[in-house]
Amino acid sequence: MSFDINDLDSDPAQRDAELARLRREDPVHWDAKNGFWLLTRYADVRAASKDPELFSSQAKGPWHTFEIHFSMQALDGPEHRRQRGIASKGFTPRMVRRLRETAHGTIHACIDAVEADGGCEFVSALASPVPLRLIADMLGLPADHFDLFQRWSDGTASSDLKLRSSPGFAADQARLEVLLREEAERRRSEPRDDLISAVVAAEAGGVLDWGGAESFEGFAKDDLVSFAQFILIAGNETTRNAISRGMLALIEHPDQRDLLRARPELLPRAVDEILRWSSPVRVLRRVATRDTELRGKKLREGESALLIYRSANRDEEVFDDPSAFRVDRSPNEHLTFGIGPHYCLGANLARMEIETVIGVLLERLPGLRLAPGARVREARNPILSAIEEMRVEF
Repeated sequence: MSFDINDLDSDPAQRDAELARLRREDPVHWDAKNGFWLLTRYADVRAASKDPELFSSQAKGPWHTFEIHFSMQALDGPEHRRQRGIASKGFTPRMVRRLRETAHGTIHACIDAVEADGGCEFVSALASPVPLRLIADMLGLPADHFDLFQRWSDGTASSDLKLRSSPGFAADQARLEVLLREEAERRRSEPRDDLISAVVAAEAGGVLDWGGAESFEGFAKDDLVSFAQFILIAGNETTRNAISRGMLALIEHPDQRDLLRARPELLPRAVDEILRWSSPVRVLRRVATRDTELRGKKLREGESALLIYRSANRDEEVFDDPSAFRVDRSPNEHLTFGIGPHYCLGANLARMEIETVIGVLLERLPGLRLAPGARVREARNPILSAIEEMRVEF
């Protein structure tokens, strides 16, 4: 057996078993087939994440056709700090507190819409709406464009090249660009308390360098789309995937669901265990900026290193019985949100969303279970650990 990050059809249990073998036998592994290093141990993933001077986010060269470079994710140094500073305006504790009420109202409305049917497709009906609604609110996009937002987000995150090159996706991309240009122009004269206004203000004040574009239309078409794309994927897709996998874990571990219902004060711990267990972002790539040595292996300047967060979150040297799902796990210093300069800005928002959705679902739909004969359909995606379809009944 050998681990291939680009094998999208391998069994998840086999992939986890092979990663466990690599942690034991070859934690810094050279993948000769694909031409990059695999870092599988918690300590190594953590250290590389904290050291952008040695392991740069500005990775170049082929990896997988799915790999997408977002504006802020693919930056280090001063420009990363500038863009991160703007994005942080949407993720303040005050904003998270304000959005909690919206999250509660949204998940209750979603349950109201499907409860009488006795079942639904979980991802689209119950996992997606809360993170989508909250991210759209933070950006300041109108509610009547949520369907467009979701289609474009799904298409961008998809590993299906036919979908991403389809006329429908191209049309959605064009519509979103027009929408963003219109909203950005509106904020120039009517600023609001949202992320688009923050980007417009930063551009006008010369805080950002958007490649020398003189017209705001040019900026919005290229860089604002990239900025919104990053916020969408980071704040919508990943949280949705954590909610879906978290609910599946509770279904598959009824003793843990019973414990959580009996002791709701464990919900914050359960959220962190869901984040560790689900690892919504499986892996990110870094590139060595100079020759270095790690666990006796020589990494050359320019070589890529894949930080496998899913493996780090199951490291036996850090987590007691890491293959067990335990809602009362403590301590739980998972790396799901990363660490260092690229630590997830939306960590507190994601925790709040997962806690809200899972808590309300346990309260209102205590019998939620997989529908008879239902197959959980996994996304064929090397980076995001995503469930595309999961039919449930209640």
